[in-house]
Amino acid sequence: MSAITRRTTLAALAAAGAGPLFAQALAGPIRILVGFPAGGTIDVVGRVLADKLKDELGVPVVVEVRAGAGGQIAAQALKQAAPDGRTLLLSPDHTMVTIPLTVRNPGFDVAKDFVPVAQVARYLGALAVASNTGVKNLAEYLAWLKANPARASVGVPAPGSLQQFSLATISRAAGVPVAAVPYRGSQPLVADLAAGQVPAGITALGDFLEFHATDKLRVIATIDTRRAPQLPDVPTFNEQGMKLDFNFWLGLFAPAGTPTPAVQRINAAVAKVLAQPDVRERMVKLVFEPTTGTPAALAERIAADTRYWDPIIKSSGWVPQ
Repeated sequence: MSAITRRTTLAALAAAGAGPLFAQALAGPIRILVGFPAGGTIDVVGRVLADKLKDELGVPVVVEVRAGAGGQIAAQALKQAAPDGRTLLLSPDHTMVTIPLTVRNPGFDVAKDFVPVAQVARYLGALAVASNTGVKNLAEYLAWLKANPARASVGVPAPGSLQQFSLATISRAAGVPVAAVPYRGSQPLVADLAAGQVPAGITALGDFLEFHATDKLRVIATIDTRRAPQLPDVPTFNEQGMKLDFNFWLGLFAPAGTPTPAVQRINAAVAKVLAQPDVRERMVKLVFEPTTGTPAALAERIAADTRYWDPIIKSSGWVPQ
């Protein structure tokens, strides 16, 4: 099929409202791009989705890792992909909200280059401390910071991440400057924290659980409005007197120009997959809460998060790189 014929066929399908038939019209597998390392939690969620979506959509679905630059490489690949419903991006809010606010030229424009398909999950952040600090809760940590200002540093999973900007709240509460130690992902951050190389770290709760369970580090506060079911004994920041209750999310995106029937078909398939008990169980174990909704709802979530973080990032003095 020539490129012109293929575009004509796609346009005809869209005009006919052929949502249920759209996936079967594809000439090959659907790719889910992931912008973070293989084996990480986002990659695992992508593979759970791919395994189930193939049955719902009737075509093979594969995960393709394009790791690097906080998801920018994968996002740029999505921008270049044909808008035929065969390429998707599983992205966290970092790529869609934070990078456009902190990077001068990320190589994509979220509003112009992408179409929201569906939210997939929300997940909690957490603050953990190294075992050698002896800290057991947030009040003790703030006291420890005042007593050890030279060690007032916190590992964050990426430079210019939301976790980094949230440190301003901790710094104000402690009354001492708290410096971010940026890592290239959560895995090296958690490894250094467990080894006592950095005194504290803030990232997704799921990345801490294994080490918390073996007392190699201690989670002392979660970032949400309610406690995490995986750690019911660990209070939230709010419960401990510090307002820090945003949450993180994952969503699926397609290239701009993807026909509406394709977006609607994939959105419906994602909703069915996330409702399956075994999928929910697997995601909860990864500390992701399956959450879906309309494409419009995901677009509004991006807009709301951008409105929330933009003044915080600007007031921090951050200069787009």
